Amino acid sequence: MAVVERTTLTPDANDYQVVSDLFYKTNNCLTIQSIEAVKNDNLELKFKDKQEEYKDTYGEVRVVKVWHGTKSRNVDSILENNFDVSRHGQNRGHRFGAGVSFSAITFYASHYCDEDEDLRSMLLCEVLVSNIVEVPETKGRMPPQPPFLPGRHPLRYDTLAKDKEKMDVIVKMDANAFRPTHVVNFKKTGCRRFSWSWLDDSDDDDSDYGF
Repeated sequence: MAVVERTTLTPDANDYQVVSDLFYKTNNCLTIQSIEAVKNDNLELKFKDKQEEYKDTYGEVRVVKVWHGTKSRNVDSILENNFDVSRHGQNRGHRFGAGVSFSAITFYASHYCDEDEDLRSMLLCEVLVSNIVEVPETKGRMPPQPPFLPGRHPLRYDTLAKDKEKMDVIVKMDANAFRPTHVVNFKKTGCRRFSWSWLDDSDDDDSDYGF
């Protein structure tokens, strides 16, 4: 069994400030109650091994910080075992790929947390991205693998996206290409006036985030 360390950060800690700024960047209705830093040496080792594999395979890789909304009852298992690629998207279907979904937009991800609980939890994750491709939304059966990279057969894209620049929804089908780094416990509060000018009007729709 993997050892998971969860450390509650104080508001004056630098790590707290970094996560808090990222959390509030794309939401105006959620308020942080606490932030926990997560340490799981087993998951970190597998993540680093996968990072080296991406470098060898694709030549380059970047690590992005994105959010994953989930029910509070799932948090302990995810922190210990990571996400199970084969199981994600079962509750509401796969709209952008049959894998694990993440979002750069806090408010989008929050809709997949507990709806009837006052205190909810969201995960901040590190995700590996080398070659990302936009795919159309579909409510039908998604292909089991990403499309091939043009001219690089048999290599495939490693990341699917609704919009690869905004990363409002990205999907990973590769195990260990992601890991949770923080748990943010939050409450939904009254929405303040907020500018979504960096999003298209069509993106301001919480119904299309297929976790």
